[in-house]
Amino acid sequence: MSQMILAPPLSPGFAWARRLSRFMAVVFTLAFVLMLFVLGANIVTAIFPHSNIGTGLEHGIRISGSLRGWQAAGALVAATLVLMPDIMILHHTSRLFFCFAKGEVFAAKPIAHIRGAGLWLTASFFTGVAAIYLLQLCGQKNAFFPVHFYFPGGLMPLSFEFKGDLFTGIPTIIAAYVMEEARRIAADHAEIV
Repeated sequence: MSQMILAPPLSPGFAWARRLSRFMAVVFTLAFVLMLFVLGANIVTAIFPHSNIGTGLEHGIRISGSLRGWQAAGALVAATLVLMPDIMILHHTSRLFFCFAKGEVFAAKPIAHIRGAGLWLTASFFTGVAAIYLLQLCGQKNAFFPVHFYFPGGLMPLSFEFKGDLFTGIPTIIAAYVMEEARRIAADHAEIV
């Protein structure tokens, strides 16, 4: 009985949202696969700097193909720091839309994917800051077009690219917790009835 109340039949008007969700799930899955390819191409470029496979990281970073040794390894780590959160956001978003396409609304799985996307979105702000700093240490001063902060005493300037990920990710996480609480309250009410 409580399962029926937690997952009521969806209205006929929701059919268009399910079709659109299927389409969006495919789009985000393709984007996920593409970003995995970009990450793989950058790994190959770091290992074999004279290969023609590299993407040049048009995903916001421009890394010179002539890096060697620790600089190449640092640039690879920086590229991974930038790409991995985006890859995980795309993964959670595609899974979320697959849940919607199956009619799972306010269920545990979609809420978990919303929370996961929010966590990775928030993390992308911090990994982006770390990636820019790492790229500067590797001699890639023009890899990003960030804001620079200069500190007294000759410390290396700190740079970051502000994209608002922090201010989008945190509210997404909060919304997921609110949805989880609403789901819990509905389950409690279903047991009472």
